[in-house]
Amino acid sequence: MNENSRISNSLKNISFGLMAQLIQMILGFICRTIFIKYLAVEYLGVNGLFTNVLSLLSLAELGIGSAMLYALYQPIADKDHRKMAALVRLYGKIYMVIAGVIAIGGLLFVPFLDNIVINPPQKIAEDLTVIYLLFLFNTVSTYFFYFKLSLFQADQRSHIISKSNTVVFILQNTVQIAVLLYYQNFILYLAIQSVFQLCGNLVISFLVNKYYPFLNKYKDEKVDAATKKQIISNIKSTALIKIGGLLVNNTDNLILNYFSGLVMVGLLSNYNLLIGLVSGLIMQVFAGLTASIANVNLKESHEKKIETFNMVNFANFWVFGLASVFMIVLLNDFIQLWIGAKFILPLSVILALVFNFYIYGMQNAVWTFKATLGYFKQGQYLIILTAIINLVLSFVLGSYLGLLGILIATAIARLATNAWYDPYIIHILALQINPITYVKKYIKYLLLLLVSLLLIFGISYFLNFSLLINMILKGFLCLIIPNIIIYLFFKKDLEFQALFKFASGLFLKLAGKK
Repeated sequence: MNENSRISNSLKNISFGLMAQLIQMILGFICRTIFIKYLAVEYLGVNGLFTNVLSLLSLAELGIGSAMLYALYQPIADKDHRKMAALVRLYGKIYMVIAGVIAIGGLLFVPFLDNIVINPPQKIAEDLTVIYLLFLFNTVSTYFFYFKLSLFQADQRSHIISKSNTVVFILQNTVQIAVLLYYQNFILYLAIQSVFQLCGNLVISFLVNKYYPFLNKYKDEKVDAATKKQIISNIKSTALIKIGGLLVNNTDNLILNYFSGLVMVGLLSNYNLLIGLVSGLIMQVFAGLTASIANVNLKESHEKKIETFNMVNFANFWVFGLASVFMIVLLNDFIQLWIGAKFILPLSVILALVFNFYIYGMQNAVWTFKATLGYFKQGQYLIILTAIINLVLSFVLGSYLGLLGILIATAIARLATNAWYDPYIIHILALQINPITYVKKYIKYLLLLLVSLLLIFGISYFLNFSLLINMILKGFLCLIIPNIIIYLFFKKDLEFQALFKFASGLFLKLAGKK
């Protein structure tokens, strides 16, 4: 069992998570560059489209992962090996069923692939079924092992997953890059991903058995009736959240393909890749804190909970806000420098894309607290309303504005529902403070980012150098201007001081000091 302090665990999880994500960013970027050079843009569209289709099929998972993590926090804190083993075994059985449901559901889509992928090039049309089945295998195989990953995550040991996944990812991308260079074969590219993903999952399974040998010792332990009842109740709530979340986050490519075809889906996928890499890097930091936050909620005082939430929420704004400024200013320049001007999307689309990224990112602190406090029922139906608003507005606005309309629809749906309700629940039930304080901070944060952007764009207007030099200068402005503004406005606030104290503790630990 993990006996390290919260700071030590957080440091390991964050540092190894960041390292893993950086490696994935670099290799993923290189692999995508070669992908674009050697394969047609329609392959990007198919890649994005099937990813969305299978994400929708993963509705069968029903958000069980969140309920599982929450159920594990208390027995881990109590070092109750018997209950931990019973829970892991129960979830293993559930995930076997889920894998079967997704496999069968996925196969039912095969006869309708020609209706999903509209007017593909001849080569893609010939291989469409094989390509889809490889995507399906990659999705299904994950569920045979996912329940074991959760034990590392709940025990503040996600750094072990990061290290293992990094090694596998390096090997996988090295081989995939070689295949793209020498064979330009998309099917072989996907098959390699399948093999390495399966090997990576087997390694994680081995490591879980190594770190938690009691799992094999208590093979016959059963989950008690009261715990099982609570788990089922939580799963019912997370199922609705999962369904709504997938309908909000994973339908844009399907609707875009309907209105604009595979080429536009392919263009959007490049931006989604870059935004996803940035988001993944940031989320590694906060994911490394999740189990520690759960520990705070279990063991610390009410005042400590409030302090922790405010600190995490402020850090959330600082990181996601800064990333948003960078992407709005630099995304199109980067795409042009990377793969050419023909792959660029309008600035209005960039603004809508990044605004969705910011809204979603700003929910991170709230969702982390909701999950670690077990608030699964609160807002369980609202996410369905979010999905309905998103789908209706996506078709209405998409018919008039295309991609821009679809992205605006997603932003409106989020702002009208979860962006205000989830913070309200946390402030009323957990923190027991007036939620208006959160709203005021949210508006203040947004206004400061807008001021930063206006200043940056105002200065950038006078830059008249090469594309690369302009990018470097703009990047410098994005780094300096928002950070100066944030420091000047928040240096005396308690959350700023708490964040500084926490960060100092991490750096001291990293430096090996007491």
